[in-house]
Amino acid sequence: MELKEYQLQALDAFSRWIDQLRQARAAAEASEEILQALPPEAVAAARDYPRTTWNKLRDAGQLPPAAADYVPRTDEAARPIPHVCFKVPTGGGKTLLGAAALERLSQPTGLVLWFVPTRAIYAQTKAALWNREHPYRQMLERASGGRVKLLEKDDVFTRDDVVHYLCVMLISLQGANRKNNKEFLRMFRASGRYPSFFPADDDLWAHTSLLTQHPDLYQIGGGIAAQSLANVFKLSRPVVVLDEAHKAYGTAKVAGDEFVQSINRYNPSLVIELSATPNRRASNVLVEIDGPALKREEMIKLPIQVRTTKDADWKQTLALAVDELAQLEHAAVNFAENSGRYIRPIAVVRVERTGKEQRDTDRIHAEDARAHLQTLGVPADEIAVKSAEVDEITGVDLMSPYSPVRWIITKAALMEGWDCPFAYLLVVLDNTQSKRAITQLVGRVMRQPEARRTDVEALDQCYVYCTETTVDRAMSYVKDGLEREGLGDLLDDVHGESSQLELVEFQRRTEFAGATIFLPKVLHRQGDGWCNLDYQRHILPQIVWDDIRVSDVQSSLPRRPSIEFGTVDVGERGVVASGLGEAELPIPEPLRVSWYARRLADLVPNAWQAARIASETINDLRAADQTDEQIYRQRSTLIEWLRSQVRLQIEAQSERVFRTKLSAGDIRFSLDAKLPNHRITAEPFKRLLSAKVHEFQPHVGRQLRLSLFTPVIEEELDSELEKQFAKYLDENKALTWWHRVGVRQSHEYYLRGWKPERIWPDFIAMAGETDGRPHLLVFETKGDHLARLEDTQYKENLLRTLEEAFNPDKAVNEDGEPYGAVNVRNGPMRGTFRLVFEQESFDAVERALNLP
Repeated sequence: MELKEYQLQALDAFSRWIDQLRQARAAAEASEEILQALPPEAVAAARDYPRTTWNKLRDAGQLPPAAADYVPRTDEAARPIPHVCFKVPTGGGKTLLGAAALERLSQPTGLVLWFVPTRAIYAQTKAALWNREHPYRQMLERASGGRVKLLEKDDVFTRDDVVHYLCVMLISLQGANRKNNKEFLRMFRASGRYPSFFPADDDLWAHTSLLTQHPDLYQIGGGIAAQSLANVFKLSRPVVVLDEAHKAYGTAKVAGDEFVQSINRYNPSLVIELSATPNRRASNVLVEIDGPALKREEMIKLPIQVRTTKDADWKQTLALAVDELAQLEHAAVNFAENSGRYIRPIAVVRVERTGKEQRDTDRIHAEDARAHLQTLGVPADEIAVKSAEVDEITGVDLMSPYSPVRWIITKAALMEGWDCPFAYLLVVLDNTQSKRAITQLVGRVMRQPEARRTDVEALDQCYVYCTETTVDRAMSYVKDGLEREGLGDLLDDVHGESSQLELVEFQRRTEFAGATIFLPKVLHRQGDGWCNLDYQRHILPQIVWDDIRVSDVQSSLPRRPSIEFGTVDVGERGVVASGLGEAELPIPEPLRVSWYARRLADLVPNAWQAARIASETINDLRAADQTDEQIYRQRSTLIEWLRSQVRLQIEAQSERVFRTKLSAGDIRFSLDAKLPNHRITAEPFKRLLSAKVHEFQPHVGRQLRLSLFTPVIEEELDSELEKQFAKYLDENKALTWWHRVGVRQSHEYYLRGWKPERIWPDFIAMAGETDGRPHLLVFETKGDHLARLEDTQYKENLLRTLEEAFNPDKAVNEDGEPYGAVNVRNGPMRGTFRLVFEQESFDAVERALNLP
């Protein structure tokens, strides 16, 4: 992992402190005999080498400008405890800095106690540290020379482990800072589980010697040191890492509170604190990273757009958020087409109740929000609840392209420790504690995916939606949240919008009000019935991963790089020496198959298969006389090529699966009355829109004639081409009605194929009877410059396939034989499903209506 500039600067400051600390400690120990003749106060001051170090750095201008006087701490043996704090805002990589600081310590063995404040952060930190491929774990491996032993509080370990390994123990704050806490008290009880640290119980002389050297050890009576975990800590002099240290210290005015004393009694040799908002009365802030540093390094999404719905209820607020997420997803899909970088925007919804027995009509419950999202057209598999009773996201890789989750409903479960850079929207439906909800959850939507800007305005921002409050009040809550996350210096990046929103009602035109309109959906057989086709359930499991193989690797890679060089010197004319040679860059680490396998994980969900593909590719290159150094130097080009090959093979297999099931009748696309067809709503519906939008009127003073719903919003016609096409449809006398599909809006129509993403066509139209059959037309318009894009070609291919499936006289499989069960429909209808381009858009309708 490449560290950011501010992270490197923070670690350099830590290294300077460590160097100065060691020098000051050595000087204090060397003068110990001289100190015996001084008064006790002078001795204590001279031995306080951490304070000496702090003052020296401050005098040299190497501390933050706001650095306060040193806050001293001592252990139960009266030794000073060096302790410093990294002030890092949310999203700045506190845990990474903690692991990197341990690497900078150059202390390959010993005990580290890593304290975390919540169960969520505990699980998140454990998942990272226990994963040998994670950057945090790799830092620990480098720090220890590959000898890391990960522990939890109840794990047994020995003195030899501490002597020969870097033992890192993960501990929750709840089990370490309360005297009346059972977990805390257990650490002080004699358990007999650590005999290697203590003499035998009947060896009184050895116990006397041990207590003479360590008089602060806890005893069980009779001069016997207790075989407790707390005593093991005292003997091991651990390094302590405190994540979110301010949560442990609270707002104490002095450093003498209970938790400080709890840590001090473990006799730590060093304390490293990580905090967004440190308690400066208890912490020595060595490094102070500000919000602009994160903004410069593209770590966070800014600005924050705050939108309120004072005159709308929570359902309308949720509907507005659905529209917003739809626009974000549209932007993300376009971004992926152009960059190959995958982003799936997620919304976090805060409700008032989540408990099973708490659902009533007074407070907004998680299941109320879930039900209304489904009413708005959000599929059930895209919604997950995270609460104490219901946890539908634990174990789910939300960053995977195979995860459908786009909505997470919670009350308090995501307040701390949840990290998902795909989160873009915070939707606060709680109007009783909205300030607390906003201030505690705003940091959950600020992290930038891959810590890189997209240069797409919509995707480089995050959004907060609130109900029943003013925009000024909501903005003040968001700003409080930024302060809470250590980002108070970014307050100018909070923008608000409220009064420009209004509730707009959409309804069928009078002449179409009573019509029942059904449209065909792409369906998959489910037992004796049918359900919506789902890529993850119906296509992906049919992929034969063993068939995915790469070949001709050698010829696809660039030639071995070369370097042209020259040498000049002062006083000489021209070039002293020059030449052309091969680039010989040393390989910094062994060639690892896992590095390549990890970069295939989003395409190949089976880790073993990803490793097999990567291993076979590397072996092919070695067989072609490529050295590991050469392969390593080409790793970026190689993985890009490898991903492309794998993706193309997966898509080819997916298309074969789709077509095979279509031919066999397990996938169908028709309008049989027995099928769960898509029904275009006949009921009026409302949406919150900006008051600045306009009704589309292609001719001044003349209303649209054939649009199924009114009004049609001009700003939702994305291009001049769409506006001209809508005008053309409205003037076409052969059409009965037409409809502009609003991407991901309530009750809207979409199609599915052999790729994960859905396709929302731009326009649907219905013509009168042709050959005794009404004619359904589905169009997506594209500018000519988009014709060669891979996504465009996929949509064109899929729409052609669906058209053939819908029309019995045209439907043939790859062998030229007619399709089977897909041809059964209730009543005759012809269908045209086309992707049309700019130059042909107006005559595309005419050609479709004159199909034989």
